[in-house]
Amino acid sequence: MNATIINHPSFKNLTETIISYDTEGNPYSYYTSDEWVLWSLNMTINFARLSGKFKLQAKFIYYNLITNSTLKITSGSIKNIMSGAIIFEKCITACGGNSYLFLNEDKNYRKVLIEAKSKNLKFRTWTNNLIFISNLYREGILLYDIAVAKDLATYLSGNDNGGVTQTLCIPERIANSYYSEALKFVENYHPYKKEISETYKIYIQEYESGFKKYKSHDTVRKNARKKTLQIMKNIDIQLDYSGHWLSRLRGACYIVIAAFTGCRDGEIRSLNLESYKEKKYANIIVPTINGVHTKPNIGGVSRETSWVTIPSVKKAIELLWISFEFAREHWREQAYKITHEDEKKVFLKKCESLFINLPHTGSLNPNTGRQALTDSLSSFIKYIPYLSSLEDVKEFNILNPSRYGDLKVGKRLLPHPHAFRRTFAVYLVKNKLASLLDIKYQFKHMNIAMTSWYANQANIASHFDMMLDTELQAEIAIENQNYVTDTLYYIYNEAETLAGPEGRRISNLRIEGSTAIYLNKEEIREQVKQGRLSIVEHPGGYCTNPNCDRICDMTTCQYKIVTKDQAFVLYKVREKLINKYTSLIYSDVDIPNIISKIYFEIKSIEKILSEHKIDCEIFSKENLKYD
Repeated sequence: MNATIINHPSFKNLTETIISYDTEGNPYSYYTSDEWVLWSLNMTINFARLSGKFKLQAKFIYYNLITNSTLKITSGSIKNIMSGAIIFEKCITACGGNSYLFLNEDKNYRKVLIEAKSKNLKFRTWTNNLIFISNLYREGILLYDIAVAKDLATYLSGNDNGGVTQTLCIPERIANSYYSEALKFVENYHPYKKEISETYKIYIQEYESGFKKYKSHDTVRKNARKKTLQIMKNIDIQLDYSGHWLSRLRGACYIVIAAFTGCRDGEIRSLNLESYKEKKYANIIVPTINGVHTKPNIGGVSRETSWVTIPSVKKAIELLWISFEFAREHWREQAYKITHEDEKKVFLKKCESLFINLPHTGSLNPNTGRQALTDSLSSFIKYIPYLSSLEDVKEFNILNPSRYGDLKVGKRLLPHPHAFRRTFAVYLVKNKLASLLDIKYQFKHMNIAMTSWYANQANIASHFDMMLDTELQAEIAIENQNYVTDTLYYIYNEAETLAGPEGRRISNLRIEGSTAIYLNKEEIREQVKQGRLSIVEHPGGYCTNPNCDRICDMTTCQYKIVTKDQAFVLYKVREKLINKYTSLIYSDVDIPNIISKIYFEIKSIEKILSEHKIDCEIFSKENLKYD
């Protein structure tokens, strides 16, 4: 498409073209429409945010895209192209242009890049936006190809470190605080889910009718609240016409679902009341949720996927669905007023979303968008009295090197919906589920099947014919590499003291200044990927044997490394062993092999404590006093 394409007869003929037909075979969307509804692809393209020649050129691109059978079209590509069209219209307009042809002059192109860079958008956002520029070139609107998209995205985002800002990972204590509070919220309000919906239904009806009787907003609120007192007598909720408290409820439920599934934001928003299922495997009840995978099959066909979770997620789904039932009823009533059958079906489908908007607040669509969910998360988290400590900030910087310094002491961390997926992957690796799920309140809800799933995922998946979230497995593998890399880097370069046979060997090499020890993180990461470096964490230390099966005797293991933090843990283990040894001796039990083993373990720990210069009173069996 060259500079004269707008005046070309074939382009003018497109203005009469029918874009889509409804299921009755009637023309529905026309080329001139601001909204193209593609029923067969379950997609809608909205041009309302574009203007003038920008809109005409964008429509030309989309038309050729959807009519070219050789090009793959997905909802993601539709969104990315439109996002790019909108941002580049803004940049070009700011530089004095009135169409995308403005980019064909070099001086204009440089001006637009400067304007685009001032938008302070992230690398990934620019990577997606630049898909539109590639389409401009493919259709001949842009006369030359852009530079390598990744390099240009790096420049526009101002990121000099390869461009990628890693998805945020929530520090452990912050995550535990947020998750435990969300679980408590769900548990507390789940029994009253029907009452919550009924209370808000009456409150909103009385609030709206009150404006016809009273002039004062306070009087309207008080009168509406009086009508709900009988229902509310056992429920501590905050009624407000804007739905702020309900937004907080939505945030709590979202956290429980996201924290204990590893689902993407779009996958969570595909859930409904029937999504939670329990399946039996090897005498274990496996709780799962079932939703639509955000990564469609070839051809853009959506696919169902299952994720293993915990029973509390069922309560979160039920609380969210039923508490908003009054809003869903209102949206359904609106749907039945729609005369066009295809439009009605689409609208009713949106009404069956787990995350629903409040119709009286001005929303045009029933289902909640990402920004509204982000606001709900913030609403709930601001209710939690937890501010970041120095330890939280240090952990944040380690887990999120591309966001170093973003979290300050005494501030509240407000995570984006995507943060829960990476946090899930990181703590599966870092703590083997133990710390993340070691929430006192959560224990009674925890199901051993979740741990079994990640220990033996393939077998269970095969048994249920469940689709695996391979992308999540890949993310977990990457986080495992990151964790191993960080641990080895600390041992090789930062740990003040090391104990154990392998720990002593590394310490000696560090003293000698061996280049085999002072590796940078990228060198370590590469060797971890190749399987040349490995580390496995035991309760009593680390093992660097790549073939470690976790059942060896760590007291004599030649691959053993004990850091100072682990040594302090062993200090407490030693005290328990001394008590056990003393008890067995005084009981006059005839099990010499076990008694000798316990004594040997005590002395092994004392050797480790000595190497770390941790003071302790040396235990000796000769010092035991007998009556």
